[in-house]
Amino acid sequence: MKNWHSLKFLGSLTFCLSSSLVICHQVLAQDQKAILELTVNQVSQGEVFVVLRERDILVRPSDLQKARLQGFAGIQETINNEIYVSLASLAPNLRYQFDENTLTLSITAQPQLLGSTSVNLGSEPPKNIVYSRDTSAFLNYAFNVPLNGQAFDSYTFSGETGLSLNGNLFFSSFSRKLDGSFVRGLTNFTIDNPKNLNRWVVGDSFANTGNLGGGVFLGGISLSREFGLNPYFVRQPTFALSGAVLNPSTIEVFVNGQRVRQQDLPPGQFQLNNLVLPVGNGSAKLVIRDSFGREQIITSPFYFSTGLLKPGLSSYSFNLGFRRENLNSDSLNYGSPVFLGQYTQGISTSLTLGGRLEASSNLISGGSTLTTALPFGALEVSLAGSSESGVPGAAASIAYNYSGRTIGFGSSLRLFTDKYANLSLSALDDRPNLETNAFISATLNRNYSLGLQYALSDYRDRGQSNRISLFNTIRLSNQSNLSINLSRSSQATESPINEIFVGFNYYLGNATSANVSQSISSEKKAVTSLSLQQSPPVGEGLGYRLQLSPSEEQMPGNGRLIYKAPFGIYELSYDHNRNGENVNTLASGGIVAIGNNVFFTRPVTESYALIQVPGVRGVRGYMSNQEIGQTNSSGNLLIPNLLPYYGNNIRVEDQDIPLDYRVDANEKVIAPSFRGGAIVRFPIERIQSIIGNISLEASGKTIIPVYGQLTVNVNGNQVDSPIGNQGEFYLENITPGRYVAKVEYEKGICTFDLNIPQSDEKIVNLGSLKCIPNSAK
Repeated sequence: MKNWHSLKFLGSLTFCLSSSLVICHQVLAQDQKAILELTVNQVSQGEVFVVLRERDILVRPSDLQKARLQGFAGIQETINNEIYVSLASLAPNLRYQFDENTLTLSITAQPQLLGSTSVNLGSEPPKNIVYSRDTSAFLNYAFNVPLNGQAFDSYTFSGETGLSLNGNLFFSSFSRKLDGSFVRGLTNFTIDNPKNLNRWVVGDSFANTGNLGGGVFLGGISLSREFGLNPYFVRQPTFALSGAVLNPSTIEVFVNGQRVRQQDLPPGQFQLNNLVLPVGNGSAKLVIRDSFGREQIITSPFYFSTGLLKPGLSSYSFNLGFRRENLNSDSLNYGSPVFLGQYTQGISTSLTLGGRLEASSNLISGGSTLTTALPFGALEVSLAGSSESGVPGAAASIAYNYSGRTIGFGSSLRLFTDKYANLSLSALDDRPNLETNAFISATLNRNYSLGLQYALSDYRDRGQSNRISLFNTIRLSNQSNLSINLSRSSQATESPINEIFVGFNYYLGNATSANVSQSISSEKKAVTSLSLQQSPPVGEGLGYRLQLSPSEEQMPGNGRLIYKAPFGIYELSYDHNRNGENVNTLASGGIVAIGNNVFFTRPVTESYALIQVPGVRGVRGYMSNQEIGQTNSSGNLLIPNLLPYYGNNIRVEDQDIPLDYRVDANEKVIAPSFRGGAIVRFPIERIQSIIGNISLEASGKTIIPVYGQLTVNVNGNQVDSPIGNQGEFYLENITPGRYVAKVEYEKGICTFDLNIPQSDEKIVNLGSLKCIPNSAK
């Protein structure tokens, strides 16, 4: 339908209006059918079929719903067994305009009739992320050998090993002491469930219950909520905002003046969710700009605390087993049974409640915690009670913190009765009956910041101690800063100690920095220190640290040289002080088994991955755009440290791949399991070019099928090549054999057998080929 005058008049047509009763009418002769271009709130929705009526237009509800309109009622009619709705009956929430010259129907709807758009402003995993659960194993080792003339066997050794099976980890650690005895450390089996964010640990583990609670090593079973199983999961309360726009708009989100997100919005209602805000006081600003350039600005202040959980979200840890005694000296010393448990629940965006419980054969200790965000800061209150061998005890704490963009302050107070106990504090142990801390810090401008801190502890047996400190940091340039710290401390029955520390730091570039400091104390002589250090690179390379403390009597100092090799880390250290000289060497490394291969590497402290570019040596591998190394003769490269469950960007340099090979993708996003390995394959395909010339023989004449097409049937798949003006063709990667080939050209089709010979050459030239059409045969 190109114009209004081509619209056809309808004859007499019966239709029914569906409601509480069915009424049939005769359609007036002026009803006309048309196909119009539909626009809803300035967004094109394609063509729709309509019925034009005097002062009204009828549209199928399904077409309106496809255009994101919803929740409308209006007068509906049935025409030719199809339901139509009257646009005029949808006023005033919907207005329309028909242009008979352009055959367009423009609808302007209120936001409540438009669909709702939900935008997740939080971090999301990359769409191409691959979660790996490959079988792998590692062994880390570290030798510490003194070089001061001690016996050869006066070294210490430590090691740890892990086996990852389907994403679950069996782990054990061990060490050798100076007397030659070996001690087993922790041994456990960890089962992770990233979907439910929980972790089971069977065996040895460390458990604690937080503020006012204790912590112990135990052998048994543990169940905990582990948010690290999904690094993209948002645990704290987030910022959300809903609204509506009439026209296509763009929204910009600013947090403390920094733009963190820009998003296009279609007309209608919108919901912005999961904007993660920084800890402390700040403001969020939303700028909504429509297609006409009109702006709407919404500003909202906020205060967020790390101790809060999202409403309805819980965090927990339950641990049952036997206390592990003398971990550093006895491999199999387990004591009495113990239980430690804690549970925290997000109640609202500003309130989180929690509880804890510890128990053993002669102890029970427990309490509750409240964390709340105030309009000006965050408050945490904890209460606890205990009974050890029938002796009661109690404890309480209250902490307040405020963190602003230029100033922060807070204080805390903890109270313990003489006999309060938990699993790491016996009723007989000394403890502070009163412990308090207060601080204030301020950043006056980008070049100067200062802080003041006061701490006091009043122990039951040792008595009182306190310390007050003033910290100053002055930024002198982009490469240098000056620190000035003043402090006064005192202990019971001892004289107060006053101390001044001045330090100057200068960044020399290339990860190298120099430091000069002076420490003056009322208790001892002034100490001057000079140091120069360079951090080792992420991959292979050298690092060092040199320090001197000159004085009138001697020149004490120490030095440290580190070399990070592809297969280990080696360190040589020297220390000279009033007690003599010490020289030590430390060698550490790892052995990894993955993908039917064994690799020697640096210690594996997190997860790891094996890059495979089969058969290609010297291909550079990158992790987060940092070069890690090059593939070996088998095309393998091990990356020793990746973040578990996080999308690690792994890339190979495709320019290092020979020209006669190609790789489909040179970048992947891999999320390995906890301390497990991932195999990252970059399969390559050798490019073997097959060239030649084709001609046709008919009626004693040679015909060149200029600009035709050659098609080869390879195991059911068609491989095509255009034919040049000299009959030349080009094919790729066809395995040796005999195939049916077809030539299509201007005058017809010719079929013949094509033989591909066995060859190791990059280019296989078949020479001049001829095809005889069936008519000629």
